[in-house]
Amino acid sequence: MAQMQIGSVKLESPVFLAPMAGIADLPFRLLCRELGGVGLAGSELLNSRAIARRIPAVCEKAKLHPDDRPLSVQVYGNVEDPLPQAGAWAVEQGATLIDINMGCPIDKVCKKNGGSLLLKTPGRTANLAKQIIDACDGVPVTAKVRLGWGENELTAPDLAKRLEDSGIQAITVHGRTTSQKFSGRSCLDGIAKVVEAVSIPVIGNGDINSPESAQRMFEYTNCDGVMVGRHSMKEPWIFDDISKSLRGETPIFRDRNMKIKIILRHLELILEHRGERSALHCITNRIALYGRTLGHIKPLKERVRLAKSADEIREALEAWLTLELVH
Repeated sequence: MAQMQIGSVKLESPVFLAPMAGIADLPFRLLCRELGGVGLAGSELLNSRAIARRIPAVCEKAKLHPDDRPLSVQVYGNVEDPLPQAGAWAVEQGATLIDINMGCPIDKVCKKNGGSLLLKTPGRTANLAKQIIDACDGVPVTAKVRLGWGENELTAPDLAKRLEDSGIQAITVHGRTTSQKFSGRSCLDGIAKVVEAVSIPVIGNGDINSPESAQRMFEYTNCDGVMVGRHSMKEPWIFDDISKSLRGETPIFRDRNMKIKIILRHLELILEHRGERSALHCITNRIALYGRTLGHIKPLKERVRLAKSADEIREALEAWLTLELVH
């Protein structure tokens, strides 16, 4: 498996963790890195206006940790927002890369604040990208896009070429339109057209849930890297599985006990970096997703879901481990 390079940044793996609001926080990024295979992780998407105002809760999301590198800090906004200043601020914090969100389909982002809205105006968006690049003092700037706003507005290849001409160093393409959101299937043909349009690295994103789907993305689109988003929420070890497969190695078989220990580790990382309230909220909500990989464990999921403290979650998980060991 060859290294991948974006601008001056060399990456050990072409398998990336997607920037996801409310998901790709520091504890989750650290968990995925510990499990292996993550070549680059993206931060939660950060509102450029909130950064400009130095809103503590937003600035905290871009806080660097020595074990969380290389890190791509993703900012969003529209052409009237302080995106260049936000990018420059993230560079000062030590970001490895700056990523511009041009693909978020969520209404509160894309209908007024940027995200996929930027797909509708390729010329203005390319000019904005140039301003951000100029503000980032040589740190590589990338962009994450969708195929277009709707089925009849597939602007991604044209926009990608304009972005390359502006100095963007790599482009991630989610193979859906904004109007699709997360429905339907990711279109590999659309991603392949972006690959054909540019000479900079292209990262394919959408419906990657196994080493086989990642391999299909590479082979069909000729992309340079793959990005995993929603599926990592229930299998944070998928980056290691894909990376091992790309190297010709057999992925590790993880039994139920190993997976429960991973959930316990996630819990401890949240407690360490965000506190009990966040740990309780995250694990009680995430247990349904984790549970899909664990087989028939309804009593455990129910105990975790109804837990009132981190200790109760820990006790429930550890008790199940003990039961498993007995049997």
